[in-house]
Amino acid sequence: MQTFLNTVVQDLQTKSDSFSNYTIILPSKRAGVFLKDEFKKCLHKTVILPRIISIEDFIEELSNLNSIDNTSLVFEFYKIYLEITPKDQVETFDAFCNWATIVLNDFNEIDRHLVDAKNLFDYLKDIKRLEVLLEETDKKTSLIKKQFSFFEKLHSYYTNLTELLLSKKIAYQGLQYREAVENLQLLIANTTDHHYVFVGFNALNKAEERIFTELLDNNLASVYWDVDGYFYSIEDNSTSFIRKYITDWNYYKNDPYQNFSSEFSKNKNIQLIGTPKKISQIKYASELLDTFTENNYNSTAIVLADESLLTATLNSLPDMVQSVNITMGYELKNIPLYTVFQQLFRLHLYKKNQKFYYKNVINFLRLPQVRSLFENERNFEKLITNITKNNYSYITYNQLIKLTDDKGFSKISSLFDNWNDNASTGLAACLDFIEILKENTSETLPKEHLFRFFRAFNQLKTLNDTFNYIKDIKTLYSFYQQIIRNEKLSFKGEPLSGLQVMGMLETRVLDFKNLIITSVNEGILPSGRTENSFIPYDIKVEKGLPTFKEKDAIFSYHFFRLIQRAENIYILYNTENDSYGSGEQSRFITQLELYKENDIQKSIVSSAVKPVLESNKSITKSNSLQENLKDLALKGFSPTTLTSYILNPIEFYKQRILKIKEVEEVEETVASNTLGNIIHKTLHHLYLPHKEKVLTEDSIKELMQKAPKEVDKWFSEEYTNGNIETGKNILIYNVAQQFVKNFLQSELDAVKEGKIIKIIALEHDMETTIHVDSLDFPIKLTGQADRIDEANGVLRIIDYKTGKVEQNQLNIKDWALLTTDYEKYSKSFQVLFYAFLYTKINAINLNESKLESGIISFKNLKSGFLKVNKAFVEENDLALFTEQLKALIKEIFDMNIPIIDNKVSYN
Repeated sequence: MQTFLNTVVQDLQTKSDSFSNYTIILPSKRAGVFLKDEFKKCLHKTVILPRIISIEDFIEELSNLNSIDNTSLVFEFYKIYLEITPKDQVETFDAFCNWATIVLNDFNEIDRHLVDAKNLFDYLKDIKRLEVLLEETDKKTSLIKKQFSFFEKLHSYYTNLTELLLSKKIAYQGLQYREAVENLQLLIANTTDHHYVFVGFNALNKAEERIFTELLDNNLASVYWDVDGYFYSIEDNSTSFIRKYITDWNYYKNDPYQNFSSEFSKNKNIQLIGTPKKISQIKYASELLDTFTENNYNSTAIVLADESLLTATLNSLPDMVQSVNITMGYELKNIPLYTVFQQLFRLHLYKKNQKFYYKNVINFLRLPQVRSLFENERNFEKLITNITKNNYSYITYNQLIKLTDDKGFSKISSLFDNWNDNASTGLAACLDFIEILKENTSETLPKEHLFRFFRAFNQLKTLNDTFNYIKDIKTLYSFYQQIIRNEKLSFKGEPLSGLQVMGMLETRVLDFKNLIITSVNEGILPSGRTENSFIPYDIKVEKGLPTFKEKDAIFSYHFFRLIQRAENIYILYNTENDSYGSGEQSRFITQLELYKENDIQKSIVSSAVKPVLESNKSITKSNSLQENLKDLALKGFSPTTLTSYILNPIEFYKQRILKIKEVEEVEETVASNTLGNIIHKTLHHLYLPHKEKVLTEDSIKELMQKAPKEVDKWFSEEYTNGNIETGKNILIYNVAQQFVKNFLQSELDAVKEGKIIKIIALEHDMETTIHVDSLDFPIKLTGQADRIDEANGVLRIIDYKTGKVEQNQLNIKDWALLTTDYEKYSKSFQVLFYAFLYTKINAINLNESKLESGIISFKNLKSGFLKVNKAFVEENDLALFTEQLKALIKEIFDMNIPIIDNKVSYN
């Protein structure tokens, strides 16, 4: 396979023996490395190589202007904005940045394409004026007027910014191009014995066109286009730019261009492979590499149309690949250090009343880079536990200091100082933090990462010291993200050997025998109609500015140029649809299927995934487990313990035998069990002075007056350090107050209607033992009834529920299901358990006494006291309950019945 660069070198050799007076200009710097290698291969004697530079370097030299980075450009632009804009209309720097980058991008395109800026902005202003005039008078809002005012100022922004930058001898790329064209005649006049060679270009902007044509017409340059005759002959969209140049330029009218390649028409092995999801493409690409020999890697490239897959690609390369050259650069936002500073900013951005949100604190402290600063791992765990234990949903700096005495934490304690929403303070803290991390790091790579972040923050500090535009942390964070997104960490390696991993733009002028191209989907290759611009599409077309159509043609050229010389081509695309419509193969694939129908094999690949039914987990009961169960029985089975077994024996085993507790977390929102505790304790302490007394209207009214303060008291006790002044918590607090008020009102209404209610016991602890056949030890049963009273002479055992309970949940239709169906009968089981305990302890004969056992549901107060089976508890009820209770206990202790997991999941 003869590469394009090889043909260029060989052709140059036929034209000259000496290259010292040649300058070869390429689309990218990387291409220069490969061109030098071609010279090395083709030259058989010692000669001075031509000067080889990129087009960006050539334009910078010709313009005599230094490049300005995008971040600095925004600061310079804001300076102009402040000078032009009336003070009462000035936006904050943060708001300005939201649209400034779009305007600057438009300025760049205007200059690159040598558009008359005044003419364009006047045209745009006139269109906006017409839109305002045609708008109905009553609809001419201040926003519309403000928008028109903005378009009126665009030309002033442009001219003043241009003058400022030129005075400082700096420029953005478009301005460099415009100035380069201005200096072109001077270059031509001063060039007598020098030749410029433009290699591998395609879509030229107007400035480049002017430079190319002027140098060609003056016989100071030559151009090598890389275009295949097949695409040129069928007038494919990929050749639209080059076809236009060859057709329109005067240079080619006397000497028509003939150097078309014919590589695409040769036989090729082309495989189109659809895979579900992005990662599947990378995994399959790795499998393809496994089929290559080691020697083939030197002529193989993986081209990532979606460059975000670089990390996944590097992690998936097979072991056989020993040498890799990565051309793209690794984005700093993918480095762990990016997350460290992101979390640090979140700490200060989401503070409330000088308190840090606990999740942000914990997330920051748990970062490996921060965690490693602690001298003792136990101290770190203790700090996290203390935050949770004290239920700090928001925590102050002083509270944090009190929770740990670790000397390592003292190193970073300054990060929790009050930044006072001041950008300078935040920048200083970030730079200090980098020094702390540097002292704690001995490895070279992390230090390189730290240096890059130091450079980014230092740039922001320098700019802010100069301009003082970044006032607050939000704006600082925005610029931090902007700088980091544009920064990449270059990989060091031998660019001419091993497997090449590159993005689509890095492939310009390069050729490979074996190609693996990933993510060849619509919306990625080509990228689609995503354009940020204040210049409408039709005006762009009229003024000769590029639109999405030109961008599609550019990527079409890159794609078909890349594959035209390759022999083995593997094109992968994502078949999986998502909400953004990906899953559609690129139009380039469809074209390729038409052009190379006989060379293409198409397939869909996917991993074989079968749903596997997970077998029930089970634990065989051993003698030691039996002893643990016996100890539990001797301490006492409560209704909660037994219903947890009914719900899921495995969870019963974990909680009651292994003593595994749920991880304690900060209770950011009042939990349902906390609300229940507050209601229970409020009512208990309100009614406690009235124990053994009959309730009267006056006594209940007295309770109603005391209730609000009692609720407040128990919120403070049960919801430690919690905030009940905002969000869901204020709603839950009001619900608690309303629950108590409604309950007391229902009691008052009952007394007014003549019901005689006497409080007998509150939060009454009960305990008894029973004997179960086949067990040689007694079983202790324990329980606590929320309230026991008499209503019109009928004994009532009452359980409070803050959740909603319906009567049908207390109706027992099938006693055999009482200890197996948790959903239907767990509440009936609980209140019958209390009835059983109370009657057994107090030797109550239900044939002679009336007893009701049930629930008062605070979310269903209108239903009143919900009784088991809507009736009195009878001796037969307790006999049937006892039978089921003993059967349940026998099952728990039966050595032949394993402890099983009731929940079955699918993988």
